[in-house]
Amino acid sequence: MSDGSADYTLTAQELAVAKDRLEALENPVVVKILLTKNPLSVHFRRFTDDLAAVSEKFQPFYMTSSDNGPPTIELKANLRYLAIPGGKELAPFLQSLISYSERKAMLSKRSLSALETFMTPTRFEVMISPACPHCPLVVGLVNQLALASTYLEVSIIDITLFDDFVGRYSVRAVPTVIIDGQDKLAGNVSEEVLVDRLANQTPATFHPDTFKKIVKEGDARRLAGMMVADGVLYSGALPLLADPDWSVRMGMMVVLEEVAERQPVLAQGAYPLLLELLDRKEANIRGDAAYLLGTIGNTSVLAPLERLSQDADLEVAEAAREAVEQIREREAPGK
Repeated sequence: MSDGSADYTLTAQELAVAKDRLEALENPVVVKILLTKNPLSVHFRRFTDDLAAVSEKFQPFYMTSSDNGPPTIELKANLRYLAIPGGKELAPFLQSLISYSERKAMLSKRSLSALETFMTPTRFEVMISPACPHCPLVVGLVNQLALASTYLEVSIIDITLFDDFVGRYSVRAVPTVIIDGQDKLAGNVSEEVLVDRLANQTPATFHPDTFKKIVKEGDARRLAGMMVADGVLYSGALPLLADPDWSVRMGMMVVLEEVAERQPVLAQGAYPLLLELLDRKEANIRGDAAYLLGTIGNTSVLAPLERLSQDADLEVAEAAREAVEQIREREAPGK
């Protein structure tokens, strides 16, 4: 790691460019800077202070930590720099600020369309160095991808400042994109390659934590649409109906309601799990399962719901009775 003795101050020309570009911001942008006991924190602060001095629209928010970890510049919750983006890296940094301000990623229609169904939490760590001629292009591209999808977490890492990443990932050239700490893409990688790497994944194989993030991000209806399109209820998602987090359970209930509305037969694949949940010790889970069976169920689930209508928990019993009434009304002859 660098000892922080180098000069990372922006030149007068760079400041003039920054002033001109930052004036293009549609809205002020708050950038979070984490300062630590690492000596490089001084230079990270100077960089962001200098940008704030040339434009009121660039608004740094400083946080401090007592550890010795790397300082960071966070443009967005899923986009951060372990780097001081001066020199060749200034342009993509400024463009990323403008794109974030406009809430519009600079990507092709093909890429934006592909990312609409991308919901797999993925981590990109982009290894760069200040002298690298190709790094700004890759950094600019990856930043735009992060702005387009909250499911992509991006870290831009200057290996001349934090050389421990070189050994950690056996980096032999820059730029190198490390994907989820394992796969490596070196060189001037194209937009098409990166987008295809993100988009061509099979939801049926997702980890349950991936589905949890999807519903917590408010994408329950999109997830339901994917299930309907694939004609399958993803097995990794169904256990979320018993998740301790109420918001996760509610999100998954929305998924099944949407599936039932579009393809009722497909939703019936959730009956076995929902019937099991009627016997759970947690009253809220029993009640949620009863509610959902009332919403998507048919007469085949009436018997266990009628038994649950005698539950010791009054709210659960009421939910079961309402579910029975809802199913009978829906399934009545002539309906």
